[in-house]
Amino acid sequence: MKITRKIFCLVSAVFMCVSLAACSGAELKTVYELPYYDGSEYDDVTNKPIYSTDLWRRNEDFPDVGDPMILDNRERDGFYYLYKTQGFGNYFEAMRSTDLLNWYEAGWCCVMPEGWSCAWAPEVVYDEETELYYFFFSAMAANAQNLGAYAYSNGMSLYVGTAKNAYGPFEIVDFTSAKQVGSENVRNIARYDESWAPFVKHVLFDPIETNEKLAEIRPEIENYVTGDNAKKLVCNIDPSPFVDPVTKKKYLVFSGDKQPSPILGIEMENWLTPKLDTLTVLTQCGYYTTADFEKEQNGEDVETIWYEKLTNKVNEGPFLYYRNGTYYLTTSVNGYTDAAYSVVQAVSDSPMGPFRKLTESENGVILSGDFNGNKAVSGTGHHSFVEIGEKLYIAYHRHVQAGSISKGRCLAMDEVKFMTIDDINGEKLDVMYVNGPTITVQPGIVETLEYEDISNRGTLSLVKGALEKNYDLKWFNDGLLSYNVNFNQEFLDKYVRETVITNDTTFEFSFEDYEGVRGLMIYNSKYKEKIFKKVKNIEFISEENGAEKVWYIKELNLDTKTNCFYNQFDLENGIETLEAVTYGGGVWAEFKEINVKKIRFTVEVPEGQESVGLSEIAVMGRKR
Repeated sequence: MKITRKIFCLVSAVFMCVSLAACSGAELKTVYELPYYDGSEYDDVTNKPIYSTDLWRRNEDFPDVGDPMILDNRERDGFYYLYKTQGFGNYFEAMRSTDLLNWYEAGWCCVMPEGWSCAWAPEVVYDEETELYYFFFSAMAANAQNLGAYAYSNGMSLYVGTAKNAYGPFEIVDFTSAKQVGSENVRNIARYDESWAPFVKHVLFDPIETNEKLAEIRPEIENYVTGDNAKKLVCNIDPSPFVDPVTKKKYLVFSGDKQPSPILGIEMENWLTPKLDTLTVLTQCGYYTTADFEKEQNGEDVETIWYEKLTNKVNEGPFLYYRNGTYYLTTSVNGYTDAAYSVVQAVSDSPMGPFRKLTESENGVILSGDFNGNKAVSGTGHHSFVEIGEKLYIAYHRHVQAGSISKGRCLAMDEVKFMTIDDINGEKLDVMYVNGPTITVQPGIVETLEYEDISNRGTLSLVKGALEKNYDLKWFNDGLLSYNVNFNQEFLDKYVRETVITNDTTFEFSFEDYEGVRGLMIYNSKYKEKIFKKVKNIEFISEENGAEKVWYIKELNLDTKTNCFYNQFDLENGIETLEAVTYGGGVWAEFKEINVKKIRFTVEVPEGQESVGLSEIAVMGRKR
C-alpha cells in the first residue's frame, strides 16, 4: 500500500538556545526540534513501512509480472506501457502508467488462436515509417502438439503482431497474407502438410530456411535441424527488437533453446522481414566469447563461466543497449525459478558482435541475489531498460518470496550507473553497475516529482572521528550502493567501496548555496559485522541574523525488522543472532521543506563492534 500524503511525527517545533560542542565549539545557536517521519509506521495489510510517494518509492510486490518490458510511449499518448508474460495462457495483457508507480490495466492487447499456449516474453517497438507498433513474442501453437516429443522443446517459436496503438489489439501477422506483409514477403507453405500450415504461416522465421542457416552457424545442433527434422523449428524464445541509434538499422535478438542455449541476433530489412544471411550467434551459455566455445569444440582448453552453469544452462531474455560507441548485450542466466537467476553483461562495438562477456573483475554480473547471499531478494532476471530523464533504470522481475518461486514473480526497478574501469586488457571501458536489487525505500524516480537526490551538489567532510586505515571519505558520496559479498568481489573491492569508521564520527555535508531539503537517507553496510544501529545529532543548518539556525533531530534508529535477518531458532529463545543484513538499507527521515546550507550528523559505532561501513548518502532536495 502506497501512501501519498505526507506523514510526520506529532512533535511540536520547540524553540531553544543550546550549546552543541560536537558541532562547532561552544557558541550559542538557535535550535528548533524538527518534526519528522522515519518510516516507523507499518501498514496493517502489507506489514511494510508506510512511506510518502512524493519523495520515495519502493519495489513493491506487484504480483504476476514475469519478463517485464516497459515502453516509454509518453510522446505519443502520455503513458508508459508494461508488457509481461502471461504464463501458459493464450493471451497478453498490457498495463499503463504515468508515473511508473501506479499501473492500470489497459486490456487484452493480444489474443492468440484457440489452443495456443505458453505466451511468453512480449516486447514492443514503435516504427515511425509505418506508424505501427510491432508486438514480438514467443508461444507454442496448437499444431506443435502434433510433434510428439517436440511439443515443448521444439514447439516454442517467435511471432509478431501489429497495431495502431500501444495497447493493441495486436493482430498476429499471417505471412501468407499479401494484405499484411506485401506480395514480396508472402510465404510459400506448399512444402508443409496441412497440419503444419496454420502453424507455419504465423512463424516469424520460416522453419526450413531458418534450420538450413542454423545448421551452417551452429554445427553442434545440425542433427536437430536437418533431414527429417527440417520442418521442425528449433525452440526460439524471448525476442527483443533493437534500433541502432547510429545507423538506424533494425535488429532482433532472441534466445535459442538448444544447449548451450545461445543468444542469436539477426538484422531485419523491416520488422516483418529478416535478413537470414545475417543470423549470428552472439553468446553461448558458460563461455566468455563464441570463439571460446568453438575452441572447446575443437578440443582446446578454455576458461568457462562457473555461475552460468549452476542450474538451467541458459542464456535468455536478451536486451541490447547502446551508449558512447559501445553495445551492451545483457542476458539472464540460470533458470527463472531458481534463486541464482541473474543478469550478466557483454560488450561489443557492433550490434551483431563479436560480444565478450565481462569477467567478475569487470562486473560481469550486474543484477543478482548474490548467489544466495542476499536474503531479501532472489530470482532477479529477465529485464528491459527504460530511460527516465538523464538516468537509466533496469526493469526486471524477482521472486515475490525471497528464495522461492512458489508465490510468483513481481516487477522491480533500480538505477543503472556507468563506471569507467580498467578492463582485462588494461584499457578503459565503461561498464554497467546496478544500484540494486533494492527492496527498501529509495529516492523516487518519477520525473514530475518536485524533489530528487541532490547529494551530487554537495561536499562531504569529516568533522570529528576517524576513518579506518586505507579507507576514503569519497566512497560515502559516490552514488554507488554497496552490494554483494559473493559475486564480483575483485571489482567491488576496487571500485565500489564503503567508507569505514572506527569510532563515533561526525560528518558535515555542505552546499555552495541554500537548498530546499525535505529528506535524508543514510545507507548502511552490506556486512553484518559493520552495520550501524543509530545516526544521531542530525542538524540541518542555515543562518539567521549572522548566527547559525539549526533544525535538529536527536537520532534515527535502524529498523531491524526491515534491515536485519536474525536466526529464528535463537529468536524464539530470546537471543538475537544476526545472520545477514538487507543490502541497500539504512535509516531515513522526511520533513517539511527547510532551506539549509549544511547538514551535520554523527554515526555511532555499536558497542562490541570494531567499525562501521557507510555505503552512501542521499539528500532529497528541490529540483532545479
